Amino acid sequence: MTVLWRYAVIAWSMLIMLPIQAQTVDRQQGLMGRSSLAQATGMLFDFPLGTRPAIWMRHMRMALDLLFVDEQAQLVQIFHEVPPCLQLPCVFYQADQPIRFVIELAPGSAQRLQLQLGDRLELGGHEHQPPPAS
Repeated sequence: MTVLWRYAVIAWSMLIMLPIQAQTVDRQQGLMGRSSLAQATGMLFDFPLGTRPAIWMRHMRMALDLLFVDEQAQLVQIFHEVPPCLQLPCVFYQADQPIRFVIELAPGSAQRLQLQLGDRLELGGHEHQPPPAS
């Protein structure tokens, strides 16, 4: 697995360190199995264009904020403090529209950063790179 690290200016000039997961197997693993996530860190998932990813919290040991971001790096959906799934069936958190990125952050980060739908996010230039192939 190759992990690319980028610094992303999410809001209010806050730098957040995000490894980029662009391969299918890496996106499937994500933060699964971790029990904590430091403030100002998270994970950026890059999906092929036209994707409506469905995220579930199976095998997660902590809650997360999920940010759904389109190909122009505009924040289009936020799921706050999504709890881990402790028993099947698990809830799926899916975008209402095709998106390109999902950002997972420590719980409460979206509120603390005062993120709002429609905010443009700076993703360390990654938003200007071609999306992964499907």
